[in-house]
Amino acid sequence: MLTEEQEDYLKAIFGLNGTTDYVSNKNLANDLNIKPSSVSEMMLRLKKDDYVDIRPYKGVKLTEKGLNHTANIIKRHRLIERFLIEELEYTWDEVHEEAEILEHRVSNRFIEKIDKLMDYPDTCPHGGIIPRENQIEEIYNTSLNEFEVGEDIEIKRVMDYVSLLDYLSNQELNIGDIVTISKKDELNQIIELKLNDKTIIISETNAAYLFGAKVED
Repeated sequence: MLTEEQEDYLKAIFGLNGTTDYVSNKNLANDLNIKPSSVSEMMLRLKKDDYVDIRPYKGVKLTEKGLNHTANIIKRHRLIERFLIEELEYTWDEVHEEAEILEHRVSNRFIEKIDKLMDYPDTCPHGGIIPRENQIEEIYNTSLNEFEVGEDIEIKRVMDYVSLLDYLSNQELNIGDIVTISKKDELNQIIELKLNDKTIIISETNAAYLFGAKVED
């Protein structure tokens, strides 16, 4: 039986594309806001139980066992997020922390019930895939950093970091909105977006956590 802390590590690896790529301890530490030494210790424990594979100088990747376990946690988390918004009128920047608690507390029967109630949705409120047997990998993986100035982009997915969601909510930028990449300032590491008549400034770091699809003419 994994602890909540161990499951949080697995979710972080999943979120950093650790299903197909090796994730460095440094990136994990940054994502979880902890010391790299703590990551190293935890990875050794998870490797011992065959949840992760460790490669020197490359990092860690989820094993099949680790992926199956993590996909179930992600599914629970994202279904709860969607349920809180659709049924209890939470906002998208409020649901993550509630789901972090509830995902470890509610029964499998509860998850099955809300999944059926919502007619088996494909994505969470932040555009992330709800893992199922035939779909585990994220659908949208092209970050805003990868698009060119002048391109129109539909926002498809946002990493559910609370501070980022708070900022996007304040800017009234949501999933499904179409923005134009109006400027890239490499010196100051910021990107300027146009949403209708509004200008939104976002750091390159945060732009890496927003994913979209180019709107074709």
